[in-house]
Amino acid sequence: MTTKRRNTEIRRLQIMDAARELIVKHGSEYVTVRRIARAVDISEAAIYRHFKSKGDIFFFLADQFEANLVGDIEKGLSAGDSSLDAIDRVIMDHISAIEQRHGVSHQAIADIISMGDKKLNARFYQIVSKYIDILAELIDRGIKSRELRQDIDPQAAAMQLYGMIQGLVNIWTLSNFSFNLVEKYKPLWKMFRDSIAAKA
Repeated sequence: MTTKRRNTEIRRLQIMDAARELIVKHGSEYVTVRRIARAVDISEAAIYRHFKSKGDIFFFLADQFEANLVGDIEKGLSAGDSSLDAIDRVIMDHISAIEQRHGVSHQAIADIISMGDKKLNARFYQIVSKYIDILAELIDRGIKSRELRQDIDPQAAAMQLYGMIQGLVNIWTLSNFSFNLVEKYKPLWKMFRDSIAAKA
């Protein structure tokens, strides 16, 4: 990668991070190109050299959210694990990553979705659907290996698991990160695991 290209990528990430922090602190309606430029300590013209508009910055944020969300789950996949162990490790890795990032992306995304931009919302729907599909594939693998109950709908179970994670992250954020996210997740996972595991 050339130095110029690397510097461009670094600047784009700085702009995106500034936008994300402004969203978390003040809400998406507060975010303007001028305020982003001030936060990064560059001119508005410099912002437009990297992004066409504020909406373009939000789409770039969506791309980074996808890289993190899907990256978290794909990092944990391993063909040698049982289905339940694979799901457990994948979700644990994801929750640990959310905790390390202090849930900033999830807060920003929730606020951006509330703006009602149909194209942006469609992009986030595509990302979340991809994540749920990967979980559904893992669950389906467990059904086929008879490790999981045969009457489970993989897509419905994956959506339930995603909703459990998202709900937990929302409560953690609302509590101002007052509890350990991983520790709170463990009993929820045990309850979910017991509900889908095949009975001996």
